[in-house]
Amino acid sequence: MAKRIWITADTHFGHEEAIGLFARPIAAGDVQGMDALLLDQINTRVARGDHLMHLGDFTGPRVWKGDEGEISMRYAAELRSRIFCKRMELVRGNHDPARKRIKELFDDVHDVHSFRGWSGGDERIVCCHYPLRTWQGIFDGAVHFYGHTHGTLEAVGRSCDVGVDCWQYGPVLLDELVERITSQMPPARSELLPRRQPMRTPTST
Repeated sequence: MAKRIWITADTHFGHEEAIGLFARPIAAGDVQGMDALLLDQINTRVARGDHLMHLGDFTGPRVWKGDEGEISMRYAAELRSRIFCKRMELVRGNHDPARKRIKELFDDVHDVHSFRGWSGGDERIVCCHYPLRTWQGIFDGAVHFYGHTHGTLEAVGRSCDVGVDCWQYGPVLLDELVERITSQMPPARSELLPRRQPMRTPTST
């Protein structure tokens, strides 16, 4: 992997309602201004040789099929061309199209991305657009990064919302996040609550 890895989510490029919904510091209706702010925050922080992971909702809601789908793809491609870094991965969110449609714009596209061996340490990283209540390696120190909730959901264990609305409208270094979050102890198996779901009897045996 690249020496510096950055992570972000929930840019919602082109989504006019995002300005008010997420209290972004842009005049109401100024979509071009919002897009310019977000692109500037990426390009100011992320160098050309760095690696950017985007955890979903690259654009806001759009139609991705038919003639409108072609317009959406051209819009997304134009945005990607304005991001200077060469290497960029996407973990798909609810507003992103099917992998086979969007993969040409990114170096790789995932639904969930779990990996080890980045530049800063050996903890497992589990990336998903959606916040998980539990994840691979949670009791062994694994950390979980997500988006989708725009800072409205309390973190569980070693997890963190990496959306732009939590980080001054731009990406954050993966190493910085890992250093912050690994200062917390991972949950212990002894802290597991008793089973909350009732025992059920299957209707067919």
